[in-house]
Amino acid sequence: MFNEMGARRRRLREMLGDRGQGFAEFLVLGGVLAGALGLFLAPWMPAAAPWGFAIPFVFVVGFLLIEARRQAKIRQGAETERIASGYDWAVFLWSFGCGLAGAAAFVIALAAKPPPSDENWTPPQSTVSVDILP
Repeated sequence: MFNEMGARRRRLREMLGDRGQGFAEFLVLGGVLAGALGLFLAPWMPAAAPWGFAIPFVFVVGFLLIEARRQAKIRQGAETERIASGYDWAVFLWSFGCGLAGAAAFVIALAAKPPPSDENWTPPQSTVSVDILP
């Protein structure tokens, strides 16, 4: 599996170039991480997009399922080079879909309105000591 991951990265680098491949991986991983870790910026953000925390797990499980299907095809006798491009595109689209979902979770949570504060709230008497004399 790790040999195929390396080969897939090399094929992506051939297709997009060094900078394009690095930028594509940055966008995918940035979106996945923003969807999960970016929700901790404010206390109301996890409630606005709780599915953002599941995106890294969905990303890994989906990748493993795509890889299992590829390995099953190879065991059935398909040529490795012939099926490589089809599964490269499947992994590429799956990765970008997860990256976009993570970015969407972050944007939805960031744009959510914080819960309204109680306008009549006053601090407890013991927390604020005021010694103002006339």
